[in-house]
Amino acid sequence: MKKIFCFTLAAIVFGAVSAYCVAINYNETDPEKQYEIAMRYLEGNGLKKDEVQAFNWFKKAALQGNVNAQYELAGLYASGKGNVHQSDKEAFKWYKKAADSGHGEAKFYLGEMYQNARATEQNNEQALKYYEESAAYGYVEAQYTMGELYYTGTMVEKDYQKAYKWFLKAAEQKDKRAQYYLATMHKLGQGTAKNSDTALRLYKESAEQGYAKAQNELGNYYYDRGNYKAALKWYDEAANQGNSDAEYALGLIYYHGETGKINFIASLEYFRRAMVGGNEDAIFMLGMIYYNGYEVDRDYKEAMGYFKDYDRLKDDSEAEYMIGCMYAAGEGVEENEEEAKEWFLKAAKKNHEGAKTKLKEMFGEDFNVKLENVSSVQETEPGVQENKQNNVDVKSIAEEFLE
Repeated sequence: MKKIFCFTLAAIVFGAVSAYCVAINYNETDPEKQYEIAMRYLEGNGLKKDEVQAFNWFKKAALQGNVNAQYELAGLYASGKGNVHQSDKEAFKWYKKAADSGHGEAKFYLGEMYQNARATEQNNEQALKYYEESAAYGYVEAQYTMGELYYTGTMVEKDYQKAYKWFLKAAEQKDKRAQYYLATMHKLGQGTAKNSDTALRLYKESAEQGYAKAQNELGNYYYDRGNYKAALKWYDEAANQGNSDAEYALGLIYYHGETGKINFIASLEYFRRAMVGGNEDAIFMLGMIYYNGYEVDRDYKEAMGYFKDYDRLKDDSEAEYMIGCMYAAGEGVEENEEEAKEWFLKAAKKNHEGAKTKLKEMFGEDFNVKLENVSSVQETEPGVQENKQNNVDVKSIAEEFLE
């Protein structure tokens, strides 16, 4: 009985394999079946996963005009997978064939190649054309990209209403990035009416899908309302993905003890991580930690370096005030009253009250005259994160720190 069963099973398996082999031979001229076989090899569905075989079958089908095979073949050339020699030229060729035959997703990737000048001259007009056609077809990546282009004014004139339209379409397909941008637009009233409840809902939807920027925004929301436990949860989620703003926020929470207990060790670690990740404000806080010797050896020179770096980046009155105090007291530098006065004047010109008090002590009745003689400080635009004159950026400071 057992022998009969084994024989029967072997016969069935042999028959199935033989039938499939016959099907493969039979399908030499059937592009639809060739595409199906290629997908089986690509996904390991009923056949052992084999990208080389997938490539071979995709090419057979593509050469016979199968549009889906052309799209997949282009992707293999673009990525170099399947033992394929990576070739932007071949990828462009096959994306173009698929796109010209109406393949919606191929249009998006063809648009990327036009935008980024891959295997073709940069052509923003063509890029936008293919992005829009792909988005209208319903491809979520294209819908998000159209929203981003209009939101930032890249390749097109900035238009929040059009950005909102495309972000909404992408968000309806659960795109977490689009949900985040829609939330921000509702929060700020960009292209739509301000609606804090809708903004919060969309931030939550995006954050629950793991989008770090939305998680950080939720952290900010709860922090501003004094719910430090909830803020900590969302900042933690974002920080675990390397979000430097969340790392900085965690540093502040532990620095001020808003969890119920001050933890300078944790604060120091988060500020360091935030600085390396590009958060500029963390530089100043590292200066404060070294200035005060919180869980580190007090190091005025280290603190001075951070304060000066921060001032070069941000032209900041608080950093200028601290530098002035250090020159006045000879902390980490040789005591120098004139240098201290210069730094206090810079800070006072920005209405730093502590600097004004120091200057009154130093100049007495001449204080207002001295303040008026200081050249006005040029304010940088909000969001500008580098001092062009000094050409300093937070990344270079972080690299020096890591050496």
